[in-house]
Amino acid sequence: MRNNPKQARALHASKTTTNVCYLPADKNKRARIEDLLLMAAPEYDNSYKNPCFYETCKTNETRTKFRCLPYFHLLGVDKCGSTDLFLRLLEHPHILGNDGSLNKETMWWSWRRYGLWLSRYQHPRETFGDYLNYFDGAAANISSNNKLVTGDGTPMDFWDFTGWKNIKQNHRLNHPKILTPHLMHHMNPKVKLIIIVRDPTSRLYSDYMFLKLGQTRTSKGFHDAVHFSITYLKYCMKRRTLESCLYDRKHIAMYKARIHVGFYAVYLKEWLKLFPKEQILVLKTEDYAENIKGTLKQIFKFLQLEKLPEIDLDRIVQKEKAYKTTLKKKQGPMHKQTKDLLNKFYKPYNEDLALLLNDSRFMWDT
Repeated sequence: MRNNPKQARALHASKTTTNVCYLPADKNKRARIEDLLLMAAPEYDNSYKNPCFYETCKTNETRTKFRCLPYFHLLGVDKCGSTDLFLRLLEHPHILGNDGSLNKETMWWSWRRYGLWLSRYQHPRETFGDYLNYFDGAAANISSNNKLVTGDGTPMDFWDFTGWKNIKQNHRLNHPKILTPHLMHHMNPKVKLIIIVRDPTSRLYSDYMFLKLGQTRTSKGFHDAVHFSITYLKYCMKRRTLESCLYDRKHIAMYKARIHVGFYAVYLKEWLKLFPKEQILVLKTEDYAENIKGTLKQIFKFLQLEKLPEIDLDRIVQKEKAYKTTLKKKQGPMHKQTKDLLNKFYKPYNEDLALLLNDSRFMWDT
């Protein structure tokens, strides 16, 4: 049982409140995009393993509320097994989900805070107070058990920086100086980051067959989409930097296949500007698929959580795999011509990732 009333009373008796109040968006108005760097960061209560604090709001009456941010982010990447991994992590008795999609994805840092959604501006903007609300359920349990932690498993947060022009410090700039890692670090500097990546060539094929973006989802359609998208990006790079192209929402919206997601080294460099390597764990999907138990042990150690008995780990491993891309199996493998094209295209960026991580396995033999 995760709630312990006696422990809760003991913890709450020594609480220290902080005079910050993060309000949710007014549902009757379009929320402004907050300047997070000008907002006071929470003062966390060190008696909890998870970053939590007591929020004090003074409106008609003063109220105090126990709030939590994620202890860890599973930052992505899309179609790399992040959902399957996150759901297995939730089997650990000390890990709690959030109130977002699948108890995993808040979609806040990269999309909802700007009013973005996949490829269009069509979602109501959400405030930092709204983000905290995604963890209210977890906070209720954490308040009475200081060993519990919660996480955010939004896969776009690793790579989608296309909202950068909406960040106040970037106004009138041609290139961003502030991105998601800066904002997250300001609010939650000790958060642990987990990233799971897959051979970008196979990731792209799975991604193409999974998403319904109006394309002809066949091997031939995939080849045509890849050829068009690579050509379009190369044209952009004749006039601009790679980062400028990848962080441009209008530009990447023109791709017929999401080739931009596979530039792992480009995005990881942005996170490493703010977070030390000790706070980042990068995993390979292929290793996870071959050794789920070993990967889970590695993650639990990284998160500094209690070891699980082998019998419990075996039970978690036996769980059915989440979210298989069935259409990909029906359509068969991608054309060899397409695979060769993509392997050549991604090779220098895979090499860059391998150098960044000092691990040749991340070259995927390209």
